[in-house]
Amino acid sequence: MKRRLRTNLILLTVAALLGAAVYAELLREDAMADPLTSLDIDAVRTLTVTCNACKPRRFEKDGAHWRMLEPYAQPADDRAVARLLAIARAPVRLRHPPGELDAKKIGLDPPQATLQLDGTVLKFGMTAAIDGDRYADVGGVIALVPDRFSVLLFGSPENELAKPPPVAKE
Repeated sequence: MKRRLRTNLILLTVAALLGAAVYAELLREDAMADPLTSLDIDAVRTLTVTCNACKPRRFEKDGAHWRMLEPYAQPADDRAVARLLAIARAPVRLRHPPGELDAKKIGLDPPQATLQLDGTVLKFGMTAAIDGDRYADVGGVIALVPDRFSVLLFGSPENELAKPPPVAKE
């Protein structure tokens, strides 16, 4: 029993250390002072998402809530739209000046996905081979950002619709 207990304690300690390291890395990324854009995401009124392999989605803010206009004309889930808006504030690991990278080689010509917030267009390409960061083009400047949002860009429109309230059973 002592050997099993010791092994379990060692495994628990290793798992806790790995969890702490992941948490520290997420805090470090969030503390990066350089966001992808300087947009005030609370002021954004229209949002459009397009990608190569999905249906285009268009949203508009109607008062305090968001409404999907394409492909369905229905109320949108405000939290799902807020996650899309948060992409504009993603922390940047590295910026490349215009013309330094070949846009075709990194999937930005044509872009794999675009996110348009009012008049600002964010283009997204492939992920970097070494660290998995995604290439993003904002106004000709190419940035590498941690890719924690691809599932949002390439997702299904149904994921962003407002859920109807549950029906009470009698």
